[in-house]
Amino acid sequence: MHERRSPSRLAGKEAAETPAEVRFVRVPSIAERKLGSDYVAPMRLDPRILEQMQTTIRDLETQYADALKSQVAMLQVLVEPACKGDADARRRLYALAHDMRGLAGTFGHPVIGQFADSLCRYIEQSQSEDWGDGTVVTFHVDAIRDALENPRTDPTVTMETLNALERLIGATRRQRSAG
Repeated sequence: MHERRSPSRLAGKEAAETPAEVRFVRVPSIAERKLGSDYVAPMRLDPRILEQMQTTIRDLETQYADALKSQVAMLQVLVEPACKGDADARRRLYALAHDMRGLAGTFGHPVIGQFADSLCRYIEQSQSEDWGDGTVVTFHVDAIRDALENPRTDPTVTMETLNALERLIGATRRQRSAG
């Protein structure tokens, strides 16, 4: 029969010493936050399934690239009527940007996802008069189009463009509240 020794005993300390209290904190995964508390994460993912998932995503990237081109072209069509007050055009423009925000990064276009996220946040927080001359929305759509056409743009340029869009949003909001 083997004697079990506590770590403190192995270190030469008395067994009477109380070990430090240990607490395990489980942080919810992104899937749980998005899918709710009923989501149950798999305990172990079979590597063959993981490889199949990655292959599927790679295969879908090509299809998504074609769909993304269509979506960006539609954004460009919708900008003018949306900025002129067409509620349906605004709804459709937001829906397209929202799809891009969620999918572009998954399929190899993270910069488009970042610009779409900025546009969505602007629309979500905007009021009708925020659309004004359409500058903010138009610049976002132009940035999305440019990111699609120039996927290898220097990340510094991308970050500077995002920062410039945020400054434009802030200036537009300050101008609205002042006037």
